[in-house]
Amino acid sequence: MTKIIKTIILIILIATGQIAFGQSAFNYRNDFKNILAKTKDKSDNLSYEKLLKRFTVNDTTLTDYDVLALLIGYTDKAEYKPYSDITTERQIYNLNGDEKYKEGLELGLKFIKTHPLNVKTLFEISYSYHKLNQKDSAKIYSNQGFRIFEAMYFSGNGKTKETPTFALGPADGQDYIYKFVNADIGTMGSGRDKNGDFLDILEAKFKDGHTLNLFFIIQHATDKMFSSEDMEKMEKEINTLEKEEN
Repeated sequence: MTKIIKTIILIILIATGQIAFGQSAFNYRNDFKNILAKTKDKSDNLSYEKLLKRFTVNDTTLTDYDVLALLIGYTDKAEYKPYSDITTERQIYNLNGDEKYKEGLELGLKFIKTHPLNVKTLFEISYSYHKLNQKDSAKIYSNQGFRIFEAMYFSGNGKTKETPTFALGPADGQDYIYKFVNADIGTMGSGRDKNGDFLDILEAKFKDGHTLNLFFIIQHATDKMFSSEDMEKMEKEINTLEKEEN
C-alpha cells in the first residue's frame, strides 16, 4: 500500500469517526525514558546514530517504532531547541513564500544538518526543490517528512488526553493536521494529561464541516525550554541587552 493511499484512508477514517483508536503500543509516561536510554546506547539497535543514518538515506525497512525512537533520541541533543528553532523555521518558510526558493533551500539545507528531524524544514526543503524543478530531491525530503508524521500517528491517535500524539515541537501539530490529516486549524489551546504532562490541543476542521480536537504531547519540549542550561543562556542574553541599552 502506497503512502498516498494510506494517508487518504487515514483522512477518511478520521473524518467519518470510523478509525480504530488505540493502535499504538507506546505510552509516553511509561516508555519515553526507556526508549531514550536505548537511543544513547551505541550497541543497541535503537542507537540514535544508527537510526539517523538509516533515516537520512530513506531506509524503507525502518518501522514507525524505529522512527519514533529516533525522534525521542533527538530530544536529548544539544541542537534540539524547539521554541527558539521556530525563528529559523519561519525564515525558511517566508523565503519560499516570497519565491526566493534558492535562498530558502540554502538556509534549509544548512539548518537540517544540525536539525535533521525538523519536520517543517524537511517539507520546506522539499518545496524549494519542487519549485526549482528538482523533483527527485523534493521527493526524498517529502518522504522523510511523512515518515515522521507516520511515527507521530503510531505514537498515539491524538483523540484523547490518554492517547496523545507525540510531537517534537509546538508547531509540529499544526503541520501534522495540515499535511497529514488534510484539515485546517480551528481553535488552539493547551492543557495537561493526568500525569501533568504538557499538551497542545488543536482543533482539526475538515472540509465537510466535521471538527475534531487532537492532543499532542510536548512535555519534552517544555522541559528543554525550561532546562537550567537554557535558562542560564536566556539570562545572559537579557543581561547583555540591558548593558547595551544602558
